[in-house]
Amino acid sequence: MKVREILSNFIYNLSDFISAEAVVDTGVKLIYATEPQKVLGGYVVYGAVQVGLKQYEFEIRYDRHTKMVEISGAVFWFRRHIRNIKKFLEEISKS
Repeated sequence: MKVREILSNFIYNLSDFISAEAVVDTGVKLIYATEPQKVLGGYVVYGAVQVGLKQYEFEIRYDRHTKMVEISGAVFWFRRHIRNIKKFLEEISKS
């Protein structure tokens, strides 16, 4: 599976990922997200989520040199290796 495909699939499961990684989950809903856009050194995705009644922008960046995916927003920040993202998607697809 190519990186762009992994990131595209990950976007659709972002709410599940954040809920799985959160200690306290008040409900995260994906409002919108761009398709992965190629940039110098990797890919980037922009979007917004809703947490409770508030909406927050987020950004997902993939660095092809380190193979790290960084998911950042005003209320969350995660940094995972692309193989961990792929493994998460495999687990979700089994459910």
